[in-house]
Amino acid sequence: MKNPFGWKKTVEEKEQKTSRGRFADAIGKVGHFFSPIPQKEKVLRHEDFNAAGDVYYANVSAGYKVAQRFLWVIFVFFMAFSIMFHYKEITYDNFFYLIRDFSSAVDSDSTNYETISYESAPGQHFSLYRGGVAVVSPSGVSAFTATGRRTLQETSSFSSPVVVASDKYMLVYDTAGTTFSVYNSFARIYTENLDYPIIGACFGKDGSFAVVTREADRHAVVHVYDDQFRLRKTFKGNSYIFDIAMDSDRDRMVFVSYGAGDGTGETLLSVRQISTMEEITQLSFSGEFPLDCGFMENHRFALITNGSVRIISDTFEEESVQEEAYYNGNVTGFLVSDQGVAVSLVHASRNEVLAFDKNGDVLYHDVVSESVTNIGVYSHYVFLQTERGVLRLNTQTEEEEMLLSGNGKMLLYNEHTAVVCGESKAEYLIYSN
Repeated sequence: MKNPFGWKKTVEEKEQKTSRGRFADAIGKVGHFFSPIPQKEKVLRHEDFNAAGDVYYANVSAGYKVAQRFLWVIFVFFMAFSIMFHYKEITYDNFFYLIRDFSSAVDSDSTNYETISYESAPGQHFSLYRGGVAVVSPSGVSAFTATGRRTLQETSSFSSPVVVASDKYMLVYDTAGTTFSVYNSFARIYTENLDYPIIGACFGKDGSFAVVTREADRHAVVHVYDDQFRLRKTFKGNSYIFDIAMDSDRDRMVFVSYGAGDGTGETLLSVRQISTMEEITQLSFSGEFPLDCGFMENHRFALITNGSVRIISDTFEEESVQEEAYYNGNVTGFLVSDQGVAVSLVHASRNEVLAFDKNGDVLYHDVVSESVTNIGVYSHYVFLQTERGVLRLNTQTEEEEMLLSGNGKMLLYNEHTAVVCGESKAEYLIYSN
């Protein structure tokens, strides 16, 4: 109510006016902070600038200044958000590994690959890990960067170790024992001893993983862990599980089993939900023995047996199965990865190569002149390991390029780089772009 006698305004009115004034002042300061005009005028007042012809540079300078201030504000909000929701992850160990991992990240992006040297030992197993190579044997576990720098060296008690790797961790399990361990680039970070011998393991894209053990009655038990190494599910199967694969994006896991079937042998696929372990569907293939399996891009699943290659859509319906058979052929090399599927075989004294890309389309199906001991596919290239070295086939241009190398396990780093891991060294083979 207004004062009819023109007396002094009430205390409440004064406070409202003061609040409105402060709010207006704050808005004005924010607008001034992000306005390009003050910076532009500051540049034009500089004694090194002439009055004419320098307006363009003043505008550019003002634009950069405003962009810098916006980035600082975004950075402050990002840090506040990170600290608020991830404060439990801010530990001394995490800071320690973050600092140590800077040089490893530089190595993984380096194109100056080196020959990696390591101790020769029986029972070695290899895997690519974060741009470098993981080497495990009964004498120890090692990890190397692409430039040849060893970041991890640890003795182990594994009698017959196997390594599988993801973008973040590598898991080493003992096929002659009951223990598995998880490592990062620098140290062992988790170990568990299970009740029965381990027969397989795999990673999901989200960092979760599964470990399969075999009980005395030959039944398999699948242990599913999240990315924090917490046991989430345990499932006991009623058959021998030969291999497993995870698609964490779609909450799918496939168990590949092998049994007697009708007496000629049978490969059985059991598709289940990871979160509940409930079975979604089953597919069976008689008279074939499984060799390799895995998920490709767009959630397609690939299965290689001794008699055919099958690519199955994400629905896992029988009518969606794409099959390429090579019965009566002797398989010499095979690989399933997210990049595609490849098989080499000898059939009627001919060396045949069959490859599919990551979308399930045929890349190459032809006869080659040399005997193939190992095979792989990356993008539209097919890599053939022979006694002389590694031959790269360009399926688009039909060009071939051979690089000589020693014997060993072939791993594919990218479409231009293959790694051959021998007894005491790993060679990077760099192909022309």
